Amino acid sequence: MAGRASKREQILAAAAPVFGRDGYERASIDAIAAAAGVSKPTVYSHFGSKEQLFRESVADSAERLNAGSHVAIRRLDLAPDRWRDGLYALGWELTECQRSDCNRHLSRLISAEVGRDPGLFAWVWERSGGPITDTLAGRLAMLGNAGFLRVVNPQVAARQFIALIGAELGELTGLGSSDVDEQRLRAAVDAGVETFLAAYAAEPDRRSDRPDAAGTNHIGAVIP
Repeated sequence: MAGRASKREQILAAAAPVFGRDGYERASIDAIAAAAGVSKPTVYSHFGSKEQLFRESVADSAERLNAGSHVAIRRLDLAPDRWRDGLYALGWELTECQRSDCNRHLSRLISAEVGRDPGLFAWVWERSGGPITDTLAGRLAMLGNAGFLRVVNPQVAARQFIALIGAELGELTGLGSSDVDEQRLRAAVDAGVETFLAAYAAEPDRRSDRPDAAGTNHIGAVIP
């Protein structure tokens, strides 16, 4: 069983760069098998078809890329005097994961292929985005139970937190095509957290009245 799992991982590790370089249509099972050091029939015995291998490859890459997000969410400090700062720190960490080169490349690959395979996004979401939302929902529910947040539906709250911290990401980075001043981006992420707290905090957050570490007021507030 361990040997079979190892072969499967070898194939997935080899498939990701081939699909990333060539796209779905041009990528060949022969090239993937050669890169993995296995036979073509071995690839088919593990994945059944090129279509399924592509789905598994994209989902596996997304899971690996988002591993840091799970760690950041689980690390969220729930202490009464630290949870607010923890949410700001979490917003920044999740945004850093989103704008990594590998993540942007994977997002472009999914966007390019979702027209050919409409179920691709749902497949990847179930394996990667969904578990992250679930993990965040659990932490927000704990903050709700502690009386720090007003959380009726933790899943909705988690989705809104993620949406708000990334609301300006596409505009500021040109949909991942350009770098952006880190101070501007951090201010935009903080504005998303402020908006979230305005809606969910049991007590109002007054951080938006304070200058940030660089001495500039937060910009780019998100209007819900």
